[in-house]
Amino acid sequence: MAVDGEQPEDADGAEMLPDEAAVLPERGESLDDADDDELLTTEEAAERLGIELD
Repeated sequence: MAVDGEQPEDADGAEMLPDEAAVLPERGESLDDADDDELLTTEEAAERLGIELD
């Protein structure tokens, strides 16, 4: 288990399921193609979800 600020031991994705690994490049391309106006900042997302950032 990772503690705040530490990376898990197997952070290389060795335990990632094949279908999860297959979708990552597609998701990356979708983000590259997305209009920056469609993306939310962390603050905007938190506000929409009713989360208070400290």
